[in-house]
Amino acid sequence: MDARPQHTIREPPSADPLKLLVDTGLMLARERNVDVIVQAALDAGGELCNAQWGAFFYTVAAADGAPCPLVKVTGTAAEDPANFPLSQIDHRLVGVLFGDSTVRCSDISEDEHFGPGSPFAALTAGPEPTRSFFAVPVRSISGELLGGLLYGHPDPGVFHLECEPLVETLAAQAAVAIDNTLLHEHLSRQVTEASATRKLQREKVEVDRRLRQALDAAQLGTWEWDRATDHLDLDERAGQLFDVDPKIYVTRSALRDRILVEEDHSITTSNLQRAVETGTIYHAEYRIRTKDGSQCWLSATGMPTFGPDSTEVIGMIGTIQDITLRKTQESALRQSEKLAATGRLAATIAHEINNPLEAVTNLIYLVKTDPTVPPVAQHLLETADQELARVAQIAQQTLGFYRDTTRPLEIDLEDLLENVLALFQRKLTYKKIEYTLDLEPNLRVYGLQGELRQVFSNLVVNAIDASLHGRITIRGRHRTINGVPGVSVLVCDEGSGIPPAVRARLFSPFFTTKQSVGTGLGLWVTRGILEKQGGSIRFRSNSTGPTGTIFRVFLRITPENLLPETPEPKFLQ
Repeated sequence: MDARPQHTIREPPSADPLKLLVDTGLMLARERNVDVIVQAALDAGGELCNAQWGAFFYTVAAADGAPCPLVKVTGTAAEDPANFPLSQIDHRLVGVLFGDSTVRCSDISEDEHFGPGSPFAALTAGPEPTRSFFAVPVRSISGELLGGLLYGHPDPGVFHLECEPLVETLAAQAAVAIDNTLLHEHLSRQVTEASATRKLQREKVEVDRRLRQALDAAQLGTWEWDRATDHLDLDERAGQLFDVDPKIYVTRSALRDRILVEEDHSITTSNLQRAVETGTIYHAEYRIRTKDGSQCWLSATGMPTFGPDSTEVIGMIGTIQDITLRKTQESALRQSEKLAATGRLAATIAHEINNPLEAVTNLIYLVKTDPTVPPVAQHLLETADQELARVAQIAQQTLGFYRDTTRPLEIDLEDLLENVLALFQRKLTYKKIEYTLDLEPNLRVYGLQGELRQVFSNLVVNAIDASLHGRITIRGRHRTINGVPGVSVLVCDEGSGIPPAVRARLFSPFFTTKQSVGTGLGLWVTRGILEKQGGSIRFRSNSTGPTGTIFRVFLRITPENLLPETPEPKFLQ
């Protein structure tokens, strides 16, 4: 609008306004800095309308979210920006300065809109008050007020009508440039944020991958427990350990009642209750029942999770691990220590028996040689002497079983097996079991003599325990298996055989079918000894029809005793 009163209109500037407008427009189109755009538009507008001073007001969001005006000045106002009359204008009056359209006034000193009490009162004060006033709003394409070009001059009638469309065009160019810049900055921020988000996602994926690798390497499953609902959230490995589909809803109580060994219920319950009450780490080791009826040891560890701004435990997140092997090894170690202590005790007793045994034997000899002893007593003394000889032999064999060398040596299998059978002669006679020792000549191997005695003792004892009557056959031959020359020893019995259901677990520690007398360690120890010495053990059994079991022990021989290769027995291939 054209505010009244009108004064003498001055001629427009002599410079080519269109060229200035085009050059400024091109410059604004290339620029991506709002401050530079504002200053360039402000300077060009001042030239187009021949203003003594100019100012550009535009708004940005302050830290508290409220818009605050920023001012760019040109002309005489730029000489002393701090004393520019409108530099401290309230941001709420920016809209009043520019209104809805262009405002051009020839002399504000005669216009009541610019008098005392108005936002423009500061322009009319001072030693050189403003008379001519020209304001053009700068609006975005959406109509939002970005700011405005404001010009002044101490003389009246400076801003003529022909300048108005030029400055309005310049304001439109500045608005487009500002819009483009703000859009570019917005897109750049979005790209940067998106790139940062993708980077975080990649890092998270990498962290998750490394965590999963660590969990897999440690064979750990993860679980999360919600105290309010008692719901357990399991990952795939934890689901496998608990025999639960991770996608199916399951509560901790239901899972505990279904698979936990009853004797261990109190352990998990008390440990969890203590961890919930104190907000400390939960840990428990317990047994579960598996599908095949056996038991498996698990170790669970959990960290408590707390409610927002609270010390109340609302759940737990943790790991689960199968520790059956560790528990088995610990138990085997304890059992081994017991066996070692028993062996030392047996050896000590056998050694101590020798002294009184020798004395008794000498006394019997003296009595036997006494001519005054009746023949009947002589006969009884002869029987006693024979039995004492058996006791001496058993004591000697017991010492032989305990004493062992720490280095492998050449062993005559015939002597070793005859000693083992002699040790169990009384048991064989009691159960009316006959035995056959069928060995090729010169069966010699390298190994630890005591350990090999233990191997064959375990196999012979098992054969005796499995048989009521019948026969036990021990057959030894030179064999080459998988290109390795050695000696194959078969221990065959005509006992009840091994049921198919237990054959897969026969070499597992603490698994036994002899519930009253077995420890479940014999075959496990036997296989360990043979594998340590480069040998092997296999078996074949029949529990229906003609029953019986055959164990084959393969032992390496020394390089000097290499023999031509012979095929492996067909029934064990």
